[in-house]
Amino acid sequence: MSLQCLSSMQPTAFKSMASIALFAWLRSSILAETTRGQWAKRRACIRWRSLAVGVMHPAHAINRRHLNLQKRVTDMLLKDLLSCLTPMGLTVSEAVANHPNWEQEVTGLSANSQAIAPGDLFIGMPGTRVDGGEFWPSAIEKGAIAALISPQALSAKPVTNGALVIPTPADPEAIPQFCADLAAAFYGQPAQAMNMVGVTGTNGKTTTTHLIEYFLNQGQQKTALLGTLYTRWPGYEKTAVHTTPFSIDLQKELASAHQADCQNAVMEISSHALAQHRAWGIPFEVAVFTNLTQDHLDYHKDLDDYFEAKALLFGPNYLQGRAIINQKDAYGQRLIERLSPDQVWTYSTDNPSADLYTEDLSYGPTGVSGMLCTPKGQARFTSPLVGQFNLENLMAAVGAALHLGMALTDIVTALPNFTGVPGRMERVQVGAEQDISVIVDYAHTPDSLENALKAARPFIRGQLICVFGCGGDRDRTKRPQMGRIAYEQSDRAVVTSDNPRTEDPEQILKDVVAGIDGPLASEQVVCDRAEAIYSAILQAQPGDGIIIAGKGHEDYQILGTEKIHFDDREQARAALSQRLAAQI
Repeated sequence: MSLQCLSSMQPTAFKSMASIALFAWLRSSILAETTRGQWAKRRACIRWRSLAVGVMHPAHAINRRHLNLQKRVTDMLLKDLLSCLTPMGLTVSEAVANHPNWEQEVTGLSANSQAIAPGDLFIGMPGTRVDGGEFWPSAIEKGAIAALISPQALSAKPVTNGALVIPTPADPEAIPQFCADLAAAFYGQPAQAMNMVGVTGTNGKTTTTHLIEYFLNQGQQKTALLGTLYTRWPGYEKTAVHTTPFSIDLQKELASAHQADCQNAVMEISSHALAQHRAWGIPFEVAVFTNLTQDHLDYHKDLDDYFEAKALLFGPNYLQGRAIINQKDAYGQRLIERLSPDQVWTYSTDNPSADLYTEDLSYGPTGVSGMLCTPKGQARFTSPLVGQFNLENLMAAVGAALHLGMALTDIVTALPNFTGVPGRMERVQVGAEQDISVIVDYAHTPDSLENALKAARPFIRGQLICVFGCGGDRDRTKRPQMGRIAYEQSDRAVVTSDNPRTEDPEQILKDVVAGIDGPLASEQVVCDRAEAIYSAILQAQPGDGIIIAGKGHEDYQILGTEKIHFDDREQARAALSQRLAAQI
């Protein structure tokens, strides 16, 4: 059935559950036709689908909560599920089409051969070290009805036992994209049933997504949040394993969020996820770019490669509605130049040429206040978030909420009661008599560390002490940069371990210290992180402030391949309690 034929059908034709279920399968097939040069067809299909189920565009008071899609189409046969990949280049041989499993029901999807349940379709994902498709025999043995793998994996492990093994095109990007499309189809295209918001950037993703979630929930728009800390919506919360889940888990979570009656889903989108096509095919009504500074160069070959991964979110395979971009960021400017002006709202803390900007600012130890100027009007605001970088995060979140239909007055009314984000400039307080300030922050890049120190400086009466480290098995080039920043921006830097992983912790410390142009006392290089936190807090003078940077919300430390319990906030509270006890 063609798009033209579908678009001519009337909404009244799609009121039953069976019709809507059938539509989900039809739409998955149409979506599969989409390649990078066919996004116009996908958008046309999305618009048609909204019409068919009585759904309006976000700019027209969208309400998708009554869309009645099932978690997945019942009795989805393997041949029907895989048919959506045919226009994407999947060739089905006569032997495959005649295999008895070709008309079997698919009961699940898995890219992990060890997690297969009977009836699953196994999707062998290529990896950096090994092609997961080579584990198809194990998947079949555990009950998979078929395996979708690369030609290279099939060549390495030929079929000898009559199993149904289907090779994909040789393109290395084919399987991740196929996996995402199959997961979306299997779970009933849940992203089409909600307003999708994606936030990317080196720093600020977590705070920005939490703000957007908060605003929308305050506006009585039930919202799911998927990010670094957790996946959650009202009545449900699960600790996150990855900033952006892999496509099968992602689509499953989105389906659950939709079943829970969520109208919106707000996601942190990492560069890894974009490069690996985890969110492939999700139509984002809002895409936010916070900034780009050095990070993840252990994965990306250089900053330009890192940027191009981030930029995918603003291309035609993802962005459907509004891009909200930090005008002050140099890479943000590059993005702005690529997009049509009517697609973009820019933001800046001080440039009135931006679509969102601020005036008459007043910073204080408990936040910032001023005038917020937006495409929807102006309003005075008071924010409990400290620092200019958090003001930028706030403006991005305001732009997203405005685009999704919230009134500016409702946003600024809700803002003072925002409680913050765990591990992001989080104050540690054990009693009113506490005579020093302690802040735990996730800053683990040169830019974020500098921002955190500059944000805290105006509110510290005494010395500013920075306890920080750098992770192992990650970008080594940022270590001396962070050492230099900590030394220059604080009165006393204490270099310690972060998550050394499989690297030598002492070597990591040496890499950090190499960037410090000045003397360090022996007590300022402490490999044991708990000891470093304790000594900084116990030796501080009244009025001093301590920033413990790098791990933020994390409640673990990775030593070698072992993950042990470790929480900077717990360590700080214990040290503060010991300090107070000594003062009695």
